[in-house]
Amino acid sequence: MQKIAVVTDFDGTLMDQDVGDVLMEGLDVLNKPKVIEASRLFREKKVGSLAWIEAAYPMFAGRQEQVDQLIEHVNLREGARHFIDFCQQKDVPVTVLSDGMLYYIEQILGREQVIVDRVIGNPITYLEDGQFQFGVQNMNQACKWCGCCKASVVKQLKEEGWLVIYIGDGSSDYYGSGFADWIFARASLARYLNEEGTAYYPFETFHDILNILRSAWDSFLSGTAIHRLEGRFPAACKFPE
Repeated sequence: MQKIAVVTDFDGTLMDQDVGDVLMEGLDVLNKPKVIEASRLFREKKVGSLAWIEAAYPMFAGRQEQVDQLIEHVNLREGARHFIDFCQQKDVPVTVLSDGMLYYIEQILGREQVIVDRVIGNPITYLEDGQFQFGVQNMNQACKWCGCCKASVVKQLKEEGWLVIYIGDGSSDYYGSGFADWIFARASLARYLNEEGTAYYPFETFHDILNILRSAWDSFLSGTAIHRLEGRFPAACKFPE
């Protein structure tokens, strides 16, 4: 038997909503000229999420109260609590891995009393004195495409000997999932994987994921579960030599 770790995205995956989008819309950030231009370049794949984050998130400075009010109205994806409980019962560590703002992730997980082993995101937060702190997680000097280098996190788990189950829905998850053993995908991530012909498990709720894991848990532990990936490393990902 091998050891399994779970890595799950936050916005649009563990959560029903993309919380970052909820905040951007609620704070009217998307209509700012700098953000409009960064969004255009991102859509045209001329820049990655890092450039977009640097344009948009600094506009959250001084707006903690508004952020807190907006995140009161978001909720976990159906079955998320049951899934976390299942992982705890199986001694499977769960990493929440996000290209979003660490502040709202920690606030929501705390409010919902969801306990995971690690939370990794961009260190964008409000300090105790109310000051705004901006930063990105990406310390990968060979690649500055994403704000949070999800690929490096999953790659590290693989190097430590873990079998990795990756759960995601968005463009940044394409890179992180590239180093996983199995992928559960929805929305944009599922479309990307369909386009390149990569096998994955589709899901809409965490009950869908649990149904598969419970019925085939021994085969996941042995590494023989279907749709296991071999050598799918996104060409765009670069690491220091």
